[in-house]
Amino acid sequence: MPLNASTARESAARRLCRALVGGSLAILATSMSAQADPVADFYRGKEVSIYVGSSTGGGFDLYGRLVSRHLSRYIPGNPTVVVRNMPGAGGIAQVNYLLNVAAKDGTNIGIITPVMATAPFLTPDVAKWDSRKFVWLGSANEEISTCAFWSASKITDVKALAGSGKGLMVAGVGPSSGSTLDAITLKSIMGWKWNIVTGYPGLSNAMNAAEAGEADGMCGLNVTTLKARLWGPIERGEVKVLLQTSLRNHPELPGVANAFDLDVTAEQKQMMELVFGPWIFGRPFIATPDVPAERLAALRKAFQEVLADPQLLQEAEKTKSEIKYLPPADIQPIVERFYQTPAAVREKTRVMLDGKS
Repeated sequence: MPLNASTARESAARRLCRALVGGSLAILATSMSAQADPVADFYRGKEVSIYVGSSTGGGFDLYGRLVSRHLSRYIPGNPTVVVRNMPGAGGIAQVNYLLNVAAKDGTNIGIITPVMATAPFLTPDVAKWDSRKFVWLGSANEEISTCAFWSASKITDVKALAGSGKGLMVAGVGPSSGSTLDAITLKSIMGWKWNIVTGYPGLSNAMNAAEAGEADGMCGLNVTTLKARLWGPIERGEVKVLLQTSLRNHPELPGVANAFDLDVTAEQKQMMELVFGPWIFGRPFIATPDVPAERLAALRKAFQEVLADPQLLQEAEKTKSEIKYLPPADIQPIVERFYQTPAAVREKTRVMLDGKS
């Protein structure tokens, strides 16, 4: 056989061998790379809990469950995601659990009420934390909070909110819940004759009480809650939204008065901002402290991506749940702003909220 033919055959064999070895190494490298993803390795086969600080049926529960049904696909390793309701003290019990008890490994997150951001200096006896240190994942939307009254109350305009005789019965949840704090603030600043009944385990329970005639109405009702639970009764005139308690107005509530436009002083507006202001970041999610950096980054990325998921958005449309992703960078400055409120105003607000219900 000619030498050049033999050499050619040997060269071809070498090329084939190199190709096979190279392909095997590429497959091995890809496999090793996949196995070397510490975040996916950690979450694979695990369970991630989303804690909701209220009972089932309310707006926070709705958002928590909406996110839970789709979040697994966006967390590396695709862990199981479950919702756990932990009602108590208007969300205080849930936040204390996440900060002090829950495992700090990235398997526990929570959707908290925005008023938890100002609770430490408004209800310091029960909220013993620094909200500036919350580990925000972001928020699922902005919110506009409102006060609504049921038709049986015969309250149909803002002037009637002043009450008369024995005063209006206004339902609230826990002592630090938005429904309770909003009601106390309006009662105190405006001098309205309100009897605030607290102790309901969740917003849904408080609404049930109003529907049953046990209360005339309630505050702390976000537009999302109105749409999910009360839009039909509102359109039929069975429930009337009389006041918005937010830093801005909602476009679907034209003509509904805003608490900041009432006859109040500059200092009173500062006080109202401490109570009503947090709702601007509506449905915030937090992680526990000290989550390893790479897992926290993965959770934040997953939270942002899930809110753009077509299936989630389709579900949200059906339940009339507004979705608007707010990153941690948009939430943190607002929290810092609350802490920059003059100490005297913060203390005056605390005294107003302390034992006024």
